[in-house]
Amino acid sequence: MSYTIRAALAAAIAATSIPAAQAMPMGGSLTAQVDGQSAQPIGRGGQIRLTKTATGTNTGPGTPLDGATVRFSDVAVLKDGQGTLKGTITFVTPSGSTTSPYTGRVATDASGRVTAEGAFTTTKATGDFAGLKGRGTFSVAFTSPTTFTGQWQGDFQASAQRTSRRE
Repeated sequence: MSYTIRAALAAAIAATSIPAAQAMPMGGSLTAQVDGQSAQPIGRGGQIRLTKTATGTNTGPGTPLDGATVRFSDVAVLKDGQGTLKGTITFVTPSGSTTSPYTGRVATDASGRVTAEGAFTTTKATGDFAGLKGRGTFSVAFTSPTTFTGQWQGDFQASAQRTSRRE
């Protein structure tokens, strides 16, 4: 059998099989309030470790996470107002939740505005979101010392069992 015929046959078989999970883009905006924060000097040279928890609300009209409660827990290590960020974000709805670790960079400008951007990977989901996997990017900006807003977007994939029409 020639390579071309084998490739066509493989494509035809794949087209009649149970559909693979489809990637779906999703995103939103959020506002959050810092619930707790602590700062401690580390090492020499002016480094500081900031530990923060925050709670807020996601807005994503037409998405399953619209209106979700958002919970953050992270640690930033800064020197001269710049540094790294590592944490976890959880979206909670009445029908389930998603949890995503994230990493990023924090920056403070000359006016004292604090921003962060980075990437996340969804690793755990419950309820209606069970089996959901995905990854994406985020950016946030503090609007006061204890309030921030942000945007996120990513591509997600439900488990094949959830997307299959066969039982």
